[in-house]
Amino acid sequence: MEIHPAKAPRLRTRVLQNTAALLGGRGISIVLSAGASVLLTRYLGSERLGQFGAIYAYLGLFTWLTTLGIEPVLVREISKERESASNLLHTAIILASFLCVGALLATILIAPWAGFNGHLRTLLILAALEFVLIPFRLPGIIFQVDLRQWYAATINVVRQGVWFGVVIILWLLGASLFYVVLGRLLATAVESALTWAYSRQFLSAGKKFLRERSGKILLHSIPIAFTTLLSMVYLRIDQVMLHKMASDFVLGQYVAAVRVSELFEFLPAALIVSMAPVLSVSVDEPLRFQDYTGKLFRYFMIAASAICVFMSAGAGLIVRVLYGKQFLPAGPLLAVLIWSEVAVFFATVVYNVLIAKNQQWLLPIPTLVGAAVNVALNLVLIPRYGAAGAAWATLVSYTVAWTGVLFFFKETRSFIWQGMRFALPITGLALFAVACAFFVSTHDIIRILTASIIFGLSLPLFGFIKRSDMTDALAVIRSSLGNS
Repeated sequence: MEIHPAKAPRLRTRVLQNTAALLGGRGISIVLSAGASVLLTRYLGSERLGQFGAIYAYLGLFTWLTTLGIEPVLVREISKERESASNLLHTAIILASFLCVGALLATILIAPWAGFNGHLRTLLILAALEFVLIPFRLPGIIFQVDLRQWYAATINVVRQGVWFGVVIILWLLGASLFYVVLGRLLATAVESALTWAYSRQFLSAGKKFLRERSGKILLHSIPIAFTTLLSMVYLRIDQVMLHKMASDFVLGQYVAAVRVSELFEFLPAALIVSMAPVLSVSVDEPLRFQDYTGKLFRYFMIAASAICVFMSAGAGLIVRVLYGKQFLPAGPLLAVLIWSEVAVFFATVVYNVLIAKNQQWLLPIPTLVGAAVNVALNLVLIPRYGAAGAAWATLVSYTVAWTGVLFFFKETRSFIWQGMRFALPITGLALFAVACAFFVSTHDIIRILTASIIFGLSLPLFGFIKRSDMTDALAVIRSSLGNS
């Protein structure tokens, strides 16, 4: 997959088309996911929602073990050796099958020490069965490599549609939490089956296990696996600690805020997924690679800050409309948590750049620091401030881990600084817009409009939105209309 100058415009259009397709599919998915989340939150109430959140937060601590992070390594390798895709994926599936069984057993054995006993442990075992479905989703990597993201987007829409339908049925029947967990398992099974079925048409029938190559793949994946483990610690440990140190009712309020903020975390993955193969093959062209990286940082910081402006200015109204008055304490939590999305978007670029440059050995460093800071802050803040302390611990740990730590390494200093040149001023404009909105009015809708207008006008004024961005967008629209 070489990038020739003559093919660059067509490649750019292809990447933008795939990104647009994925964003469109994810847009539908987010509506379905939001609908399911709202119904589920209202239906379960704070305490049962806390139990539901604790179960999946705990499982998140073991997801690293299911594949040892081989997915991005496979994307890189298959992008360079498309003819070996079937063999590489077959090798990965066999490895993942053993790993998933190990993760399932570890999850069950350690559960009592994490406070999951009796009925909760039964629910945990049922939920953990999702691990055995992971190998069936690995072939979906080929959609990313071949820039056919509409397959992944469509399958995800179907999955969210099934989950939404299940939640509606359970809500009407007044079913217990057991059936909620079972319904989520069903939706995951549908997604896995569709991914397996449709990915096979892009892979050759002949395949073999690459014994020598498997060792190299695992060796390259170990830093990513460790990074994933540490990421899950500072992404989910707050919920596990609230379950142990506070109560499931308090955790339920926190989970409600997290569910809203995490609705937008599909965006960085959707925006980067078409660019990951391109980054992998353009890394040997420094100027082109730097141009791609700069654009990614700029687009990602604009997207993240725009989300923060809207959600922070209207957090109280958003929670009240979605979940009702019983979840009003989640409003201030959301107003804090949403700003961690800046670090999440920033980290997505850093993560993919490091993998493209074969520097994944650096990935554990920011995640290790982030996990340590998160756990330490949670131990101090949760006993004093409860869920609010966990929210601030999350924001601080995310920011420190991904926007500061790698600046001190010469291998990463240049592109981290490249990203910070966009992150600092754009986030500053977002904070200024929100501050102005709260100064202007106490009415939620007026605050949202004021903050959004100020931020939107400031982007072209300070040169963060350029005419070329509009040209690219129009090219995608014309191309999409021409292909329809």
